[in-house]
Amino acid sequence: MKYILTLFIVATVFPMLGGCETTGDPNRGGIFWSERKAQDRLYERESELQQVNRSTRRIEAENRSLE
Repeated sequence: MKYILTLFIVATVFPMLGGCETTGDPNRGGIFWSERKAQDRLYERESELQQVNRSTRRIEAENRSLE
């Protein structure tokens, strides 16, 4: 009986774990947290911020030249 119960648990739990994915965002998807994916997300957000800052500086310079 214990063998059957163990076999049942293994047959139901392991396929579920195989479907889990790692994520860098604990608020979205998956149940396992990944340091590498979190760093990738941070790098992506910092790149976006730098792009917005460059655009803002360019627009401010254009505004100063028009004044």
